[in-house]
Amino acid sequence: MPALIVTLLFMLALHATALPTVEEFAARLKPMAQNTTIQAEYTQTRHFKELDFNAVTTGAMAQEQGKRLAWTTTTPLKSICIFTEDSFQFWDEESKRTTTIKASRFPWIKMIFQLQTNWMNGDLAPLQKLFQLEITDDVTLCMTPLDQATKLFFSTITITFSEDFTTVRKVLFTEKTGDTIELVFKNTQYNAPIPPQTWRLP
Repeated sequence: MPALIVTLLFMLALHATALPTVEEFAARLKPMAQNTTIQAEYTQTRHFKELDFNAVTTGAMAQEQGKRLAWTTTTPLKSICIFTEDSFQFWDEESKRTTTIKASRFPWIKMIFQLQTNWMNGDLAPLQKLFQLEITDDVTLCMTPLDQATKLFFSTITITFSEDFTTVRKVLFTEKTGDTIELVFKNTQYNAPIPPQTWRLP
């Protein structure tokens, strides 16, 4: 029995020391910064803890790095969100209305745009100013908010990259209530032309 305990402790210690540092992890992500466009399909699962209920939506995202970002929901209802650093536009099938919000009035718009730009191009330096970064396994980064504004919404944001560090596979938002939002990406394309209609609201 003592030998077994020693072996288990050794294996745990070996696993802990094998994890990359934040700097090493960031170095692995550097090739992602060369991407000018990103397109992917996604499945979003929102889990309501108290109700033990999942709400699932599917759609697609497209991003021109540093310029604009589009999220299109296809099920259960169609909607389109377009972000830039300066504004947020939203259209939904139910109301048939377009809402435009300026970042000058709502700074969170710019924050969301910049956060996604940073994690989609693997740039951890700006994220370190807003989050405590922890590497939880070889491909997973856990971010704990440092600023009070983000703490109001999220306890952690966990990003899982592909094993070859070419793409983001999953993002998990854990809210202060215990509810979670999980985004799983598939069929990701880099540096492919984005169809012009992606940026047009109905």
